[in-house]
Amino acid sequence: MAMLFITPGQMSAAGSYISREWGDYGYEIEAIESRSVRVSVFRVVATTDGSRFSVVCDRYGNCRHLDTHSSDDGLAELVAEMHAKSATNA
Repeated sequence: MAMLFITPGQMSAAGSYISREWGDYGYEIEAIESRSVRVSVFRVVATTDGSRFSVVCDRYGNCRHLDTHSSDDGLAELVAEMHAKSATNA
């Protein structure tokens, strides 16, 4: 079994971020990737049109999003940036 390092704050922040940016209904988290102890990626799908995007949250509940159509390099850069910011807040 894989161990995921996801805090309750990350889960709550991801849901709040999605709700604030796109509305309360019509979005589902289809996957969660724990990239490190500090940063997790929530893969989100819109139930209305099937569009996908990623929400990246650090362990303090700070979130940013990236269109999934962007490259994996873009997601890796965002994860690295948020990981570095999270490390300085420790």
